[in-house]
Amino acid sequence: MSAISARKDRRQTLIPWWEEILRGHRNDLVSQSIRRFAKLGSWGYAAGIKGRELAYQHGLLRVKRLPQPTICVGNITVGGTGKTPLVLRLAKDLMAQGLKPAILLRGYKREKKSDEPTLVRDARHILATVAEAGDEAMELAHRLPGVCIGVGADRYAVGNYILKHHPVDCFILDDGFQHHRLQRDINIVTLDVTDPWGGGQLLPAGLLREPPESLKRADVVVLTRTASVGPDRLSVLKAEVLSHMRPSSAMLESRHEPRHLTSLFNGKKVSLSDLRGKKVIAVSAIGNPKAFENMLAQLGAHLVATLRLPDHTGRTEVVREWVLKNRRQAEWIVMTDKDAGRWGTAGSLALPAYALRMDLVFSAGEEHWRKLVRLIKRLAHAD
Repeated sequence: MSAISARKDRRQTLIPWWEEILRGHRNDLVSQSIRRFAKLGSWGYAAGIKGRELAYQHGLLRVKRLPQPTICVGNITVGGTGKTPLVLRLAKDLMAQGLKPAILLRGYKREKKSDEPTLVRDARHILATVAEAGDEAMELAHRLPGVCIGVGADRYAVGNYILKHHPVDCFILDDGFQHHRLQRDINIVTLDVTDPWGGGQLLPAGLLREPPESLKRADVVVLTRTASVGPDRLSVLKAEVLSHMRPSSAMLESRHEPRHLTSLFNGKKVSLSDLRGKKVIAVSAIGNPKAFENMLAQLGAHLVATLRLPDHTGRTEVVREWVLKNRRQAEWIVMTDKDAGRWGTAGSLALPAYALRMDLVFSAGEEHWRKLVRLIKRLAHAD
């Protein structure tokens, strides 16, 4: 009995029970009853988002426009869809074209909120902490030197604040597909093929922020993690997605490709081959922890313990305490780049700790992507 209990403790998830129910991971009678009851709330939620959309369309709510082109990268479900790697790829490709992009984020789950815009980094320096910026903004700040990054509930105010102090050619609106308040020139939507429709129901009965029909507003749909499903499943999903898109819009396919590990102690790069056979504790607070853990296993790591925390959460002391209880036989802790921004203090986790660097790579439709980048450059230089 004790061995069974220990095994359970070393595979611990602190993800909210309601999220597991909404994703369909629990199918007992109680979970099924909760989903049926939650559908009542979904009807009200659907009416609310439709009414809000109509209010913007008819001018009852005001849409504001920044003086430079705005490109939105968003999704239609709650949880990780690979949006941040796409923002990284877009910002780097725009910089390679000689542009100076700025990234606007809400600063979701940041601990120290402000009514005023917060400049996370300018072209030279990081100016905020993870508590002030949030883990997504901090990951972008560390990986995109030269890019201005700002957070705030009012992304229009954040954009104007950046423009007053720094020359910017265009804006990337991170997680803004539902942010109708800000006019955008291009809408890009990411869709995770391992869970594209978030249980098939709108919040709160499922994890859909908007119905699949909202993809008609997208200029580009990027399917992410396509290497995680078989070709037959991918073919069926592509047909489903295309049925909701405009004929003029493009659909691209992508995968997450591991590059290297980064030591949280000294910042040095470590080869992925060093993971093979290593006894690892995987710790994450992301929307799709299973994909992260599967990647470590595919790279040859032996996962002796895993901790899954709710997305964007987890204090260092909580993680450290859990590691201390579950570190028997473990040699390394491995986490994502995003989580490293929150827990990455050298020596704070009782074991050597590393961040797995992942990049988004296009497996189909890269020519469409190049055209999109060139279009953004033309829009930025239109004046």
